[in-house]
Amino acid sequence: MSLVLTVFFASIGIFLGKVIFKKWVNHLTIYSFIWGWLVFLYELKLLPYVDITPLTWFIVIIAYLCYLLGILTIVSINNYKSNKPLTSYLNENVSLPIFIDNGRTLKIFLIIFCILGFYSAIQNWLVLIEKFGSIPSVFLNANKIYRMNQNAEIKGIIPHLFAVGYVAVFFSGIYTAYNRKFTILSFIPIIIVILKELAMVGRAGMLFAILEFAFSFFLFRHLLSGNRNFTFKKTNALIYTSILLILFITSISLIKVTRGSFENYTGTSRSLKQLEDNLILSPSLYLYLSSDVGVLSKYLSSEGEDTKIGQHTFMPVYGILSKFGLAERPPNFQKGYYIPMWTNTATYLRELHADFGITGVVLVPFLLGLIITLLWIKFYQTKSLIIFAILVFFYLIIGFSFLVMLTRLVWFFTSLFIILISIPIIEKIALLNSKGLLKLKSNE
Repeated sequence: MSLVLTVFFASIGIFLGKVIFKKWVNHLTIYSFIWGWLVFLYELKLLPYVDITPLTWFIVIIAYLCYLLGILTIVSINNYKSNKPLTSYLNENVSLPIFIDNGRTLKIFLIIFCILGFYSAIQNWLVLIEKFGSIPSVFLNANKIYRMNQNAEIKGIIPHLFAVGYVAVFFSGIYTAYNRKFTILSFIPIIIVILKELAMVGRAGMLFAILEFAFSFFLFRHLLSGNRNFTFKKTNALIYTSILLILFITSISLIKVTRGSFENYTGTSRSLKQLEDNLILSPSLYLYLSSDVGVLSKYLSSEGEDTKIGQHTFMPVYGILSKFGLAERPPNFQKGYYIPMWTNTATYLRELHADFGITGVVLVPFLLGLIITLLWIKFYQTKSLIIFAILVFFYLIIGFSFLVMLTRLVWFFTSLFIILISIPIIEKIALLNSKGLLKLKSNE
């Protein structure tokens, strides 16, 4: 029965988002799909998961309703104050300072960010090769490297420089949408992030890059969709999207192999057991995609955790304060729970509940729905790329909501900060470049 209800209510949310925003890529549809899929996979019980408690159902549902209420609040205010429908802004003419020189300056900066990101990835690999002797040895010590990385025990890597890779991903999404086709420059930033994540045996960064590109691309395409001059080449998009998915799946599979993920779980269903030797679809992947709501249930059933206010949600702030002796740095790993497999991520609701109690579970989803909808309207009204960058990163919070509260990761803020200071610089240089080109043409 829970499977049917999950599909029913998730479908309502997915289609309601399409009705409100007139586009499939919107924050209500995305949230409904992600959480519907998460709960559906868990309730399939292909692994002998514990039952979701009534309290957990209540927390998940109330958070969703508060998120929806936040969205509807801004939609209602907009409809009351303005004679324009919410989606009328998508059909207006577009003139963006960053493309005043036909994207030449943006392309140059994109290449510069790619070079810096590539340097960061190579430098990371060189540090590991020096420590372990060779590339094969790095892969053989993948589990050790993963633990050392989580505990900040790998010395010699330039800190925070890798965030430039995510800056490149953001601008590549915009540039691809404007360019009307996928090119090799569309994927170089993602390849750079994958190269970096392979070195550190991580998967979250890859998912972050894929979602960041998708959100920046599709949301920017919405802006351009009313102009026939920006009709996208669908065959080109299909080919390059297929290549991207193959690259992503291959990288994830390689990390799974090098980590030596354990696939033989006790109580695994017959259908899932048949996939134990599959490089892509496997019990560990199913666990990764579905277990978080079960961990949330066990966490809520526990006696609680000793957590300071905002410790998980604003973990980078605690990290900075700890350097000055003003606070204790929170552990990188959260407490694990047995469901009956040990795992520790439990959706963004765990962090909100641990940091702020039931108030966080109610208030933060409401504010997310409200703020994202407000940013959505303001961007399509003003065409400001500063607002757009913040909008994309709020979308990323929703995209990661099935896993963790994304604001606990320092590179979330680092990459956004670099993007925000880069946009006005690129726009100003593009304007100067445009004037120079116009002057050159008039002299001819």
